[in-house]
Amino acid sequence: MKCSICGRESALEEKYAGAPHSLMSVYNSDHLNLRDLEIYYCSACGHTQIPAHISEEYYEDYSMGSFWGASFKKTREQQMERLATLAPKCERFLDIGCGVGHYLELAKKYFDEVYGVEPSITSANNAREKGYSIINDYFHAGLKFESGFDVISLIEVLEHLEQPGGMFTQAAKLLNENGVMIVEVPNGQRIIEKRLYYNLCTDHIQYFSVTSLVVMAQRAGMYVVCVQEAADPNLLEMYVKKPAKSRSTFSDKRQSALARIISQISPKAKVAAWGAGAESACFLGMLEGKVQIELLFDSDKSKHGHHIATIPIVKPTEEDVGRFDTIILFANAHKRQIQSQLQQLGYTGEILTLEDS
Repeated sequence: MKCSICGRESALEEKYAGAPHSLMSVYNSDHLNLRDLEIYYCSACGHTQIPAHISEEYYEDYSMGSFWGASFKKTREQQMERLATLAPKCERFLDIGCGVGHYLELAKKYFDEVYGVEPSITSANNAREKGYSIINDYFHAGLKFESGFDVISLIEVLEHLEQPGGMFTQAAKLLNENGVMIVEVPNGQRIIEKRLYYNLCTDHIQYFSVTSLVVMAQRAGMYVVCVQEAADPNLLEMYVKKPAKSRSTFSDKRQSALARIISQISPKAKVAAWGAGAESACFLGMLEGKVQIELLFDSDKSKHGHHIATIPIVKPTEEDVGRFDTIILFANAHKRQIQSQLQQLGYTGEILTLEDS
């Protein structure tokens, strides 16, 4: 069996007897519906899958997951807060497989417009009754939307699909530039490692690992922000971002940064820099012969008394920082801390940063 994520050959891991089949069928039934499974494992990406035994029509009146307990809701609230922070804008939100609209209810606190796609007619109607705009259909390339989305969610959807990568890739196409998508799936890595037999059923045919989630995202051209166990360790969550199209080369960006810095420095200004770490060599190489740096300030005592390209590295003192008209921050990661230190030292000159230039 070919791995549905990376395409490599998966090996038969186990023949497993008596797994629950079609979970919705057990309600109001006099007997359990069981089926034997073949479990396949891909050693290349750590993905596990079973052959599909359920038709697409099964999900047209599906209601599993329509109730959220307190712990589930807390996990999803944390996700939504993070999505709102990562999103380029909080305007348009799409939940694929939205069920009765629980995630949309959380999203409307942060986003101007929220939309859902849901194949179950019962769940879709429940969400509509709450006032949400819902497309009652399976998610596919033919669905039409007015414009792209800043955030898209795929919460416990991909584990049901024969080709999860196809849906993920199609969803990614609907993201705006720098848009964010969250994927949540059962923690297949944990299920397989701990042999959690009670998590095997024919409703779930894909069991993702951290690696297989990353492979799927990268094949769709997405930038992976984070993959981790959710607050509930039985779930994996992945945050990805649609990268902006590169409009410049490294050389172009460095030249642009140099031009901006030079334009902000007076010709007769005395200039120092703060930061003698790895980035400082890059910045000094860019500024060499164009901006004269007299001193490098750094809070790390072990660097004091040394130099980089003949420029002394010294402890920042009120007297020394006060000698300079301009201080360029080389330590981008500590910008706020350094600005606060300069303020405490009474520095009133100009502070320049190369960050995001």
